[in-house]
Amino acid sequence: MINDAHRRQRTGIVLASLGAVCWGLAGPIAQKLFYQGYSPEWLTGLKMTISGLLILSVLWVKDRKNMFTIWKNKKDALLLLIFSVVGMLSVQYMYFATVKASNSPTATIMQSLGTIIIVLWGIVAHREMPRVVDVLSVVLALAGTWLLVTKGHLSHLAISPLALGLGILLGTCGAINTLMPNNLLERYSSLSVVGWSMLTGGIFLEFIHPVWRDVPKITGMNLLGIITIIIFGTALAYLCFLGSLNYISPTVAGLLDAFEPLTATILSVIFLHMFFNFWEILGGILVLSTVFILSWAKPKD
Repeated sequence: MINDAHRRQRTGIVLASLGAVCWGLAGPIAQKLFYQGYSPEWLTGLKMTISGLLILSVLWVKDRKNMFTIWKNKKDALLLLIFSVVGMLSVQYMYFATVKASNSPTATIMQSLGTIIIVLWGIVAHREMPRVVDVLSVVLALAGTWLLVTKGHLSHLAISPLALGLGILLGTCGAINTLMPNNLLERYSSLSVVGWSMLTGGIFLEFIHPVWRDVPKITGMNLLGIITIIIFGTALAYLCFLGSLNYISPTVAGLLDAFEPLTATILSVIFLHMFFNFWEILGGILVLSTVFILSWAKPKD
């Protein structure tokens, strides 16, 4: 019995870690594509549409009977449509936009600010006094972000104001993407919610920026990068992370998400020849530490 529990825990840890590593692949590859004239709009619409279809194909194999159930309730269908654009599409697009304006490690770490925004929202929405752990997390997140965007030179920004603004928007969109689908996830499978929102958000963006407009130059290496982002950096990443929740708690899975910025940073250093000074690394650690602190703290009622 104990061995079985350990085996299940190991399986969950491997899946969650693999999902985070796959997510971390997408940023550096996208950054390379942006260097070559690709736009966040073109890449986001393509990857969301195809990834949504891939995730829904898995749902079709596992539970085709309930595949379209979420669309049969008008209220839930409307909520899904809103979430697809305001939640899923916004965070996917803002991530790539922030990568283009700064770099993939910075964007991935700024995305973690969503955890702090969720904490602040909870304090305001429930009109409760913040806990010591909440105050500590906010202070660490702000200090870490400031070190990250100034590179230790506290009197001026080391990234553009646009990159900073997009990074803050990315964290906000990440918080919305986490909070908004809670009611849907209570009634429908995560595969259904993620798959349909990914596909719907991708189709919505195609109406604004069709994939056939301003098609960038597609070489063999670029095509390989696009396929990697779609299959590994999006579809497989979500499938692994969602699959891990069958074996471990969301808290443990969330902690293992730290492999995403680690992967993005290592790949950026190796393949994009980026350099990060001590203060940037310290800033990233401080921001990511808030996730661990809030995960280990006693949950609120």
